[in-house]
Amino acid sequence: MKVPALIATVAYIVDRSAQLRNTYTNELTAPVEFACIFCQSGEEYIGFSDAIQTLGKIVEETPSGYTYLLNDSISTPSGPLRLVKVRKPDPQILKRGDADFNTDYKNFKKRYQRNPGFELVRRETFEMLRLSSPSFDVMSCFSNVPKSKELGIKF
Repeated sequence: MKVPALIATVAYIVDRSAQLRNTYTNELTAPVEFACIFCQSGEEYIGFSDAIQTLGKIVEETPSGYTYLLNDSISTPSGPLRLVKVRKPDPQILKRGDADFNTDYKNFKKRYQRNPGFELVRRETFEMLRLSSPSFDVMSCFSNVPKSKELGIKF
């Protein structure tokens, strides 16, 4: 897997996630904070992992994969992106990936929590609303703590 394929995949995920966000919310200008590629095979995981290692450094290790801080941002219509996770294949996850967008989470949650397609996800250190639709092969996430803040990263 080469770097251009990685960048094209990330750009696709962010673009489609923004389209999903724009279809179901009024947060049309919410900037992207983080993107995750859901690898579809072990070969793809190795290829994307090899490619991204040339672009930045690991800033988070999870059982499902690594998050990287890129040296240079990837330009997207939703703003510059420097945090990308390459997730190990999981046969239960059929989506291509997801993107996290920064919002005024408290007000966003009040407005959208009970809407169709939104799921409240609670983790140890944060919570988020995750938006999905059968019409989209990606998801959009809105966290109460931006990923950069959770990792202690200042841009």
